[in-house]
Amino acid sequence: MKYMVISDIHDDINNLNKVLSIYTKEYCNKLLVLGDLFNYGFDINREDIVNRLNLMADNIVAVRGNCDNNIVGIMFDMPYISNVIINNKNILLTHGHLYDDYYLLGRDADIILTGHSHVSSFKEINNRYLINPGSISKSRNGENSFVIIDENKISIRNLDNQILEEYNFNK
Repeated sequence: MKYMVISDIHDDINNLNKVLSIYTKEYCNKLLVLGDLFNYGFDINREDIVNRLNLMADNIVAVRGNCDNNIVGIMFDMPYISNVIINNKNILLTHGHLYDDYYLLGRDADIILTGHSHVSSFKEINNRYLINPGSISKSRNGENSFVIIDENKISIRNLDNQILEEYNFNK
């Protein structure tokens, strides 16, 4: 099974379409969305983003970000924190604006996924992984990015699907 993790779309339909094309080419099974589909104010692509994601509603697990308070028309649930099982790993998803690393590491999870910072990162702490895919639209560390998780590894990739960093988690 292969999963794509994205965060911080911020109304960028072009970059969303770009990563969803990669999602298809990589034969991903689920899309994990870590919040901030839109901006705080006026969003010119709101309807397009809602429609595009609703087409995949059965294959999306999403959490709500700090900019997602007034989302309407989404056909999938967006709590602030959620757990899924991926390849026998307990994965915790949250946007990252409500819970700090200390709190998250206290939760029962093998892999913790957070967004919000717009900076991709990978940390291993006590045989657990804390991963931020960065932002697909407004990177704060130079390159828009996302994450692919498969049975053996986690890779942070840019929007050209080039691997920026890769980690084997089946040690």
